Amino acid sequence: MKKHVIKQRGTALKERKLDSKATERSTIEYTLQDAFDIFLRAKVAEGVRQRTLGEYV
Repeated sequence: MKKHVIKQRGTALKERKLDSKATERSTIEYTLQDAFDIFLRAKVAEGVRQRTLGEYV
């Protein structure tokens, strides 16, 4: 029995052209405190409860 595959929208990844910016690799360096602040802000945005945030701290 042959499987029926639903086509995805858009073009396939291998068919897409990459921008010159997409091929460049860059690194971002954070201090541990900066990374933790970003983590906490993400958790607040997710709607994590205050008690959970306090436990993270």
